[in-house]
Amino acid sequence: MFTKHKKLALIVPLLGTIMLLSLFSSSATAQSMGRGMSGSDSWWSNSNVPAKYQLSTEQISRIREIRSQYDDQIIPLQRELRSLRMETRGYASRSDAEIGKIKSYRKDINNLGDKIEDRRLEARAEVNKVLTKEQRVYFGDNFGWGDMDGGMMSNMGNGMGMRDMCR
Repeated sequence: MFTKHKKLALIVPLLGTIMLLSLFSSSATAQSMGRGMSGSDSWWSNSNVPAKYQLSTEQISRIREIRSQYDDQIIPLQRELRSLRMETRGYASRSDAEIGKIKSYRKDINNLGDKIEDRRLEARAEVNKVLTKEQRVYFGDNFGWGDMDGGMMSNMGNGMGMRDMCR
């Protein structure tokens, strides 16, 4: 049988371990969550990119501006879309749900999705203007908007992906 002191000696290290794990976990989560697509201010690194394709500081700055503008436009739309989807699910699960109203919800969701996709394409076109022809060829589709096709909240906004160096 354990005495009071032995029980305490077992519990204290266990609690300390749990607290440390939760501290590290929340710290890692906080660092990975940034402002939408940006993730953090140091989203880009030219390491592992051949010298002739590396981004200049001006390019990095301009792309950062484009990303910020994109975030400002897209985040409210994504929140609205998420809210509309939740509202639709709630309505559709009712026993008295009308097919016409569900179709109307679906139409609104599709229109909002199209609006988001339009913004994404416009932002991608702006970024392509910043890149040289050689950089566009080198990065190809890998210089895109990361997992933004699925929406910012699909993975808390990993951000623009360029050969996974932004993550």
